[in-house]
Amino acid sequence: MSESPLLLQASGLCKSFGGIRAVQNAVIEVPRGQITGLIGPNGAGKTTLFNLLSNFIAPDQGKVIFDGQEVQHLPSHAIAAKGFVRTFQVARVLSRLSVLENMLLAAQGQTGENFLQVWWQQGKIRRQEKANREKAMAILESVGLAEKAQDYAGAMSGGQRKLLEMARALMSDPQLILLDEPAAGVNPTLINQICEHIVRWNQQGISFLIIEHNMDVIMSLCNHVWVLAEGTNLADGTPAEIQSNEQVLEAYLGV
Repeated sequence: MSESPLLLQASGLCKSFGGIRAVQNAVIEVPRGQITGLIGPNGAGKTTLFNLLSNFIAPDQGKVIFDGQEVQHLPSHAIAAKGFVRTFQVARVLSRLSVLENMLLAAQGQTGENFLQVWWQQGKIRRQEKANREKAMAILESVGLAEKAQDYAGAMSGGQRKLLEMARALMSDPQLILLDEPAAGVNPTLINQICEHIVRWNQQGISFLIIEHNMDVIMSLCNHVWVLAEGTNLADGTPAEIQSNEQVLEAYLGV
């Protein structure tokens, strides 16, 4: 059986809160190896859709297929273990741990997490920990954070926390990363660096789905863009098609 060109495919996703429909029959697709954008006005349901895709909140109905398997019934940590990870609009770091410790927590399949293995596999655990530290430092070096490896994560700027969160996602060897507003609150120089990292990681085989209000970022990075309005699909197409779509201009840009 040939591999599907779609890495992520969601359909019929619905979620209501207290009778308010946040997401209604939403559909979205992310092709393998591509950078896909998700845009829409404030309150359109974009972050709620991210939460449904990664099962941080359970959908009322609908289906999410990742890499050929339904995952909407799986807990978030099990979805992440399959190579489907996400970041948050406000970067979530463990402030009282070092930058390096934040990275090491994201490593998958650590033998030392099993209590019994601690006694019987000490050599393997030491080798694995050494390899994870080397991998974490290499990733931190690639994003310019190696010098801060021993600093408290809570002492970093907002932009640096976003870089750390993205770098931490790489520790799990993901196939797909959902990025929730990676450029929000970040200075222009760091935005350019973040975009460069995304392009490089995509060239290495990682697919992305990105929520972003910075239209320059979306239009320069994405192969395909989906538009959400009032919790439902409004349009999708290439960046050029979306920029000239009258419905999108009216709903999203207010013209």
